[in-house]
Amino acid sequence: MVKSKVTNNSKYPHQSTTKTAATKPKTTKARATEPDDYDFEETDFEIDPELFNDHYNQVRKPLLPYGIVVNDKPAGLLIPEDQLEKAGWLEMLEEDDLTTVTLTEDVTGLLITEGRLLVLAFAPEYIRYKSDVEEVGGSFVGLYDDYRHSLDKRTMDVCSEHAIMFLDDKNQPLHTTPVVVRFKNVALWSFKSVREEFYRSLEKTFADYFQVPFSGKSDKWRSLGVLEIEFRAIKEGEGKNKHNCCKTVAYTKPTVENFPQLYLGKPAAKALIWQQHDAIAGFNEPQSLPALPGESV
Repeated sequence: MVKSKVTNNSKYPHQSTTKTAATKPKTTKARATEPDDYDFEETDFEIDPELFNDHYNQVRKPLLPYGIVVNDKPAGLLIPEDQLEKAGWLEMLEEDDLTTVTLTEDVTGLLITEGRLLVLAFAPEYIRYKSDVEEVGGSFVGLYDDYRHSLDKRTMDVCSEHAIMFLDDKNQPLHTTPVVVRFKNVALWSFKSVREEFYRSLEKTFADYFQVPFSGKSDKWRSLGVLEIEFRAIKEGEGKNKHNCCKTVAYTKPTVENFPQLYLGKPAAKALIWQQHDAIAGFNEPQSLPALPGESV
């Protein structure tokens, strides 16, 4: 259920949390520096060369802000208030800009029903148990391609995380840190279908625009393509089991005329967006993933 009024008076960006004296953590007093203490600044800092070895390198899953897929009317992507702050949302938001959605609990945030976005990367589809399944809820089963024949739709979801940057109508980022959205089941297949159709068309338009041979492109190349899309709640299922699902119902198809508005290929724009790939390194590593706070099952 979507509610139109919120009670939180916070605004963005850069909201800080106030701490009282009662909650201030105790700190350990630092030892006073003695005159004969070791002087680090005047000594060359040399480490064991072994520590430069690549076998110490490890990609770790980053803790990125998240958004939630809302299946109810209106359907869309909800970025909770605390996640807006973590994402470094740049636009000042008022109360009327926020929406409260009832999922497994009430969640207040910015509900995006249509807009412009970049998909920086996405995880391969995988199967996990639904959050409400006893003992194993939220646990990872395996990649969809490997375990599709074991899929039980009553107890399992097919999921994929997408690292997303939302843009304004001038293709400027609305936030500083990518937002991860977990699409699943109908919402996932609908979004993936539009995503792939858009990218294929973008690749063809690129070839036509620059008069070069057509070729498929990598996911990183595709991440500069601006998806201008709309979400809508549509009934899915059979008989009494029909329920609203968030489906991607429309997108702007690339043409030679609009290609410059749908591909951020200029040097400055490309550099700005590709910087974000370092921020999301490791996010799409498949692993056991619990339900997001407030996520519907």
